[in-house]
Amino acid sequence: MSIFNLKNSKALGKGQVVENDGISAPEVLSKLRGYRKTVVAGYRALLLDEMSSNLTSGEMHVSPKIDGELWFMIIENDEVVLSNTRGKLIAGDIPLLSEVNKISSRFKGRSILAGELFVATKEGRPRVSDLASALGGGAKAKVETLGFAAFDIISGGDAKSTMPLADYKDRLTLIERLLDGGKRVKCVKTETINSPKEAIGYFEDWVEGGKAEGLVVRAGEGRTYKVKPSLSVDAVIIGYTEKSDDSSQVRSIIVALMRSDETFQLLGSCGSLGDAKSRKEMMKKIQKSQVESNWRYTSGDGAIYRFVKPEVMVEIKGVDVQSEDSSGDPIRKMVLSYKDNEWLALQKLPCASIHHPVFVRYRSDKQVNTLDLRIEQITDRCLISNTETKAEAAKLSTSEI
Repeated sequence: MSIFNLKNSKALGKGQVVENDGISAPEVLSKLRGYRKTVVAGYRALLLDEMSSNLTSGEMHVSPKIDGELWFMIIENDEVVLSNTRGKLIAGDIPLLSEVNKISSRFKGRSILAGELFVATKEGRPRVSDLASALGGGAKAKVETLGFAAFDIISGGDAKSTMPLADYKDRLTLIERLLDGGKRVKCVKTETINSPKEAIGYFEDWVEGGKAEGLVVRAGEGRTYKVKPSLSVDAVIIGYTEKSDDSSQVRSIIVALMRSDETFQLLGSCGSLGDAKSRKEMMKKIQKSQVESNWRYTSGDGAIYRFVKPEVMVEIKGVDVQSEDSSGDPIRKMVLSYKDNEWLALQKLPCASIHHPVFVRYRSDKQVNTLDLRIEQITDRCLISNTETKAEAAKLSTSEI
């Protein structure tokens, strides 16, 4: 009996796609979600200049970070499908699936490969935005451009070895053996290195050379690092908290981007604002611009942010940005409108979170508009759905006592 549910499928090229509940076996979906939550979410983000101090000499495996989405290839008996952690399923006459179906006899038991689903391009590197277009193409989708780079195996194996295999090197060897000769489906390109200097060399070649989005370094003791170029975003300050021991200093700020409908979407908070002098300077810039808000937002230690007029533009630098949480669900953040010196909460819509944000400088050369504050500043690094959706306040029925 199949563990895959294709009853509510739609066309994807000559294949099929099921948006939700494509896996009818709860234990399989739990395994996928568990992998994302315990393994992928545990990856540590690094910048290039942090590699020397965080990586130590010893055997490491380095591979290019492909700009796609985390998906899982499931091979059981004569069935080969792709699934994400939300149970979205791709099946049927898809070239990359057909390729694996021809070698399905190599796999023993229910085999699950974790990897990056991407769109292959003739020029430049893959982009996650291209994948979104391909998966949304319906019957006309260019499924022949889809590729899958496997970087781990969760269950199953072949006649020589099966999971569990604690050593990543053994798992890598197993994947290479299973996918040997593949064109659209391959084991991710991996090099064995022994020093931070070698890792930096591959970053310069693959990432700065325009061949990959970033670098993945698997070190000893299960430590995995994602190394990407730093991300800079121009945003506007919409609120702040003050230091408890010195009210003349800003403790943290919240910043926002603008959507195409001229509403503001919360991006997040930033507490790395420099020294005491810098924090006092910022307080002088924003303290006199306090306004009312019908929405409350609190910091990690419980302090309530004071909202201000959207006037002060800043540049924020981050290590990485992600649009999904550890369970694979979209990160949603509040969208607000600013009218008559008051902030009004509308609704939460998909957005993203910046890892380790740091204040860089004020951007007096920028203005508060949908161009300088455009949300597309971060969509090049991660996929955010519904960016063109008009934000509207929820209409709730009158409460009864």
